[in-house]
Amino acid sequence: MPITVAMIEEKEFKTKMKGYDPVEVDEFLDEICDEMLAMQDEISALQTRLNQAGRGNANFAPAAVPAPAVVPAPVMPPMAAPVPAPAKAPVAEEKPAVDEAAQRLLARAQKFYDETVEEAKAEAAKILDNAQARADSGIADLEEEKKSLEEEIDMLKAAAKDYRERFQRLVEDQQHVLNSEKELFQ
Repeated sequence: MPITVAMIEEKEFKTKMKGYDPVEVDEFLDEICDEMLAMQDEISALQTRLNQAGRGNANFAPAAVPAPAVVPAPVMPPMAAPVPAPAKAPVAEEKPAVDEAAQRLLARAQKFYDETVEEAKAEAAKILDNAQARADSGIADLEEEKKSLEEEIDMLKAAAKDYRERFQRLVEDQQHVLNSEKELFQ
């Protein structure tokens, strides 16, 4: 399937925990490179055919091949009749134009890749900051709960100590009563 500029601009990558899947981005950029190489090979083959056809007919001049900035591959118009040759054929200038278009496309792809990586890094940093803030908040809540529980334990210990002391006095008082009654019944 030929890759067009529109496809490159509209391509959306799946995100993972830390952003875009770098393997998927790299694979897509590899597809772009492969398509560009195929386009350059096709352009060279078409230029060779045009040159050969031009040598065979003195009145034939190759038509200008449109730059592949918008379409995936240059489309040759059907040759109905020979066209009178201009003073100089623009074939030599077409290859630099195609090369420039390819360079611009690759530069845009690289820029898109760089922006995607930066966005992924920024998103990862934001996620880490949010996670750290939630962790800090959770730790503060746990510290507050720990302090509250320690105070409750201290209160329970004091209440247990007070209960033990009162119970011990009660037992001692009962011991005195038993000892005094023992003396009465002897």
